[in-house]
Amino acid sequence: MGMTELGTERSTAVPHGSAGQQRRRVIKASAAGTVIEWYDFTLYGLAAALVFGPLYFPGAGSLAGTMAAFGTFAVGLGARPIGGLVFAHFGDRLGRKPMLLMTLLVMGASTTLIGALPTADSIGIWAPILLIVLRLFQGAGAGAEFAGAITMVTESTDSSRRALSSAYPGAAIYVGTGGATMIFALLTLMPDDLFLSWGWRIPFLASAVIVLVAGYLRLKVNETAVFEEAAQHGEVDRAPLVEAVRNHWRQILCGLALFSFVIPWAYVMQVFALSFVTKTLGVDSTQALIGLIVAEFCAIPVIIGFGRLADKIGRKPVLLSGAVFGIVFPFPMFMMLDTRSPWMVGLALILGICLVQGTTSGPGGALLSELFPTKIRWSGIAISREIPAAVVGGTIPLVATALVAVAGGTPWLVASYLMGLSVVGLIGIALLPETLGRSVGSRQTVEAAS
Repeated sequence: MGMTELGTERSTAVPHGSAGQQRRRVIKASAAGTVIEWYDFTLYGLAAALVFGPLYFPGAGSLAGTMAAFGTFAVGLGARPIGGLVFAHFGDRLGRKPMLLMTLLVMGASTTLIGALPTADSIGIWAPILLIVLRLFQGAGAGAEFAGAITMVTESTDSSRRALSSAYPGAAIYVGTGGATMIFALLTLMPDDLFLSWGWRIPFLASAVIVLVAGYLRLKVNETAVFEEAAQHGEVDRAPLVEAVRNHWRQILCGLALFSFVIPWAYVMQVFALSFVTKTLGVDSTQALIGLIVAEFCAIPVIIGFGRLADKIGRKPVLLSGAVFGIVFPFPMFMMLDTRSPWMVGLALILGICLVQGTTSGPGGALLSELFPTKIRWSGIAISREIPAAVVGGTIPLVATALVAVAGGTPWLVASYLMGLSVVGLIGIALLPETLGRSVGSRQTVEAAS
């Protein structure tokens, strides 16, 4: 099937209750789950950068301990495509709602248990082993979360507002990351011995409360009318992953290229940059965390603004501008970080997060949802996003740390790596069609959701 093929379904289904009310509920429930996904992953990344080395890998030196902790971070990203593809398979076969409830429970339970996990001083080798096991479950649950949230949101929204609606889960990423970073920053003000003994556990255990709220919101959401319509007409595929790869491989390759650019930038800014400026450059950890918090909260309105823009001028122009910025900014960014000035460090983080993630979160989700038909939509998005998340995103803190070591403590190899990934993203975006105005379902269903 060609690059421009759409999944259109015949229309008999009528949305439950008010379509507008359903759309608002879907956005809230999807955003709440995304908050959990990124709250959990950010907590783990921060803990990997600051505390997991000495607590779970005490026999290693400083560099080796940091790399071992980042290795467990990469393990979670490696589990993302497995969990993402499994949940996406059943999400395309059985429905969006039940699988999104399941991903939420898996993520939340894993994160809460990490907060209660004994350290290597208490249980020896079992501590890092259990940490890796819980990280695997955390990654598996998170792997389908964002793709499922985007699928549900876009199937509940007409094309004129689809990038904006997709931007809300994208913005929720930074509610989760900003909240996690803010809590961690406050906890670092504790005496070091208290923070390392139990203070770092508090935000992990608090994840259980957020899961309860998100679960309540998701229980109130109905299945999307687009999926119900496809199911009623027997248009649900028995092997959606196979169908996606066999007949939509061009879209998938371009999606892989897009997220090979987007996801590494997110983890460089939120995980590696924090470790680099505090451990290599000697910037105070609290000041660095404050800069990261400001950047993450600034990203929220920026993402929503670029979502609105993509609904007016198209998805591709906004995405291409983000990729171009990703090519030109790496070297200036590391120059700004190298000043060690809290103000310059903060500005570098703001620009790196806002202008890369801001231009890609809403438009990218809308474009991918409009590329794939209903019967494989979740699977297509999950393949496009989660394989790069594992191969390039999850490994980049580890790779970047190694590149800094190879370059004698300088970040220029990391900057070159980011530039190369941004070029890959630019090519993938350029090869995709513009999808503004496309339907993700039948005419009647889309009009009802507007």
